Amino acid sequence: MPLTEKDTCTSVVYAVPISSEDNYAANTILATAEQPATAVPLLLANEEAIATAANIIAGGGIAAFPTETVYGLGADASNPDAVARVYHAKGRPGDNPLISHIADLDAFKQLTVDVLDYAHGLIKSFWPGPLTLVAKKSPGLPHWLGGHPNGRAGTIGIRMPSHPIALALIKESGCFIAAPSANKAGTPSPTCAQHVAADFADGSIDFILDGGAVPGGLESTVVDITGPRPVILRPGAITPEMVWKATRIEPLMSKEFYSHIAPRGVSTAAESFITSEPPRAPGMKYRHYAPKAPMTLLVGDEDGIAAYIIQQAAKKLPEGRKMGILLTTQAMERLKAYKPDRFFPKDQNQQCEAVFALLLGDKAAPDTIAKNLYACLRQFDSLGVDEIYAEGLTQDGLGIAIMDRMKKAAEGRVVHVPDKNSFHMHG
Repeated sequence: MPLTEKDTCTSVVYAVPISSEDNYAANTILATAEQPATAVPLLLANEEAIATAANIIAGGGIAAFPTETVYGLGADASNPDAVARVYHAKGRPGDNPLISHIADLDAFKQLTVDVLDYAHGLIKSFWPGPLTLVAKKSPGLPHWLGGHPNGRAGTIGIRMPSHPIALALIKESGCFIAAPSANKAGTPSPTCAQHVAADFADGSIDFILDGGAVPGGLESTVVDITGPRPVILRPGAITPEMVWKATRIEPLMSKEFYSHIAPRGVSTAAESFITSEPPRAPGMKYRHYAPKAPMTLLVGDEDGIAAYIIQQAAKKLPEGRKMGILLTTQAMERLKAYKPDRFFPKDQNQQCEAVFALLLGDKAAPDTIAKNLYACLRQFDSLGVDEIYAEGLTQDGLGIAIMDRMKKAAEGRVVHVPDKNSFHMHG
């Protein structure tokens, strides 16, 4: 499958969703940054490259590949040595399960048992696509399948991706492919091949299949189908309303999801969402999606958020700290209205060494926010900011999944911002 230049990532500016007129972040600095060197073979996806990746996986190796959600780090799910290598390469905790990727329903039937009727409604509606089903595992399968070879799993997470490269790879390999996100544990998930190359410059994986930037940007929705009602273990592009429409059963949300939502005010209890129970799905227990710098999530109206950021800049910049700011189109317009020339460059030709503001996306099109989130967090890592202030969203529809990722990236740091009148500002 040939790729055009616009589909690939050629420098750290590759996925930053900022036009020159909206960028307060000194584009000239970003555009000259060099692409990270890679110690891992990386090839644009075509039939030959897919065959190479498939042979690596079938032979017990590890290959990264694109899906419609994020890039995955693939290994033969039935090969304990290969699966153990995935855990080691990522630095992944041993009790954090893996999702097995399949290419047809026969594979699902082979791996599962006692599947309830409503689950077939989910399969019919959303497969292939960004939905993982956690099901009871067929008897006779290895006790560890679905997790670390040293562990034991009674359930297994299964997904049939819709990305044509992923499907072709699974079919070509002849394997069920265990594939967590292709990043080091705890960091923002990769949305293009260069993210993968940067994370695994240590050479701990064998191959990267470059399919360009992914279309989605957030990991799959994970639904537990082992009980009488579907339970959403991890929110994603398949929303609770969509699950209800497909099953006519109101889904439950896991207690792990609710437990990490910060109360009103500022929560300083990092990783308060961690539980003592083994997780049934990825993204439920450990630090996830986090940039290197501490991030604070701002919840409120656009004017209040803009005023709060100006107030924080006035406090932080004299201390010599570099600030990262992540705002929607709407909040960025309000920030501009304050004309903060003291802190921000007036145009893109002026370098700003203290404040870097990245455009997250449009509130009216939350899919743009989902696609841009991780790339923006990685951009802040490249810029070396000391702290990040990010605008939160309304928790409905796709916003549920976006806020889940942002709250985990912020490790519980949430500020409910008052309206702008509380800041005694003008603009």
